[in-house]
Amino acid sequence: MADLIYEETELFVVCLLLGMLLAFVYDGVRIFRMMFRHKEIVVDIEDLVFWMFTAWMVFRTLFYYNRGALRGYAFFGMFLGVLFYTLTLSRLILFIAGKWVPYWRKALTVGMKPFRSLKKSVIKALKKALEEVKIAVKSR
Repeated sequence: MADLIYEETELFVVCLLLGMLLAFVYDGVRIFRMMFRHKEIVVDIEDLVFWMFTAWMVFRTLFYYNRGALRGYAFFGMFLGVLFYTLTLSRLILFIAGKWVPYWRKALTVGMKPFRSLKKSVIKALKKALEEVKIAVKSR
């Protein structure tokens, strides 16, 4: 009997931590959205991928710890984990990210400058090569 209670307690704690982890991952998605402007369809796709990942993690956890049986306390543990993380660490992480994102964007912009000029020169060379191919094909 004690083993059963220990297993159920372990599942509850694991689900609590899983809820916190999933909320942390979503904060990463939110910070990514702060860094880069997104179109609405891209945001929808990101959300779909996140929820598929969440479903996979929940299924995997429940299957591993409870042979796939759905338990109310497991979902309650995940809910509490998300709630606890959202009310505590999430606010701090998003506040710090909000302060740092402009600097990250600027660094990314400066870091990407050489690649943009390289891209322009490659495109120019490819266009020139394409024109030469067109001329060669027409002269046949």
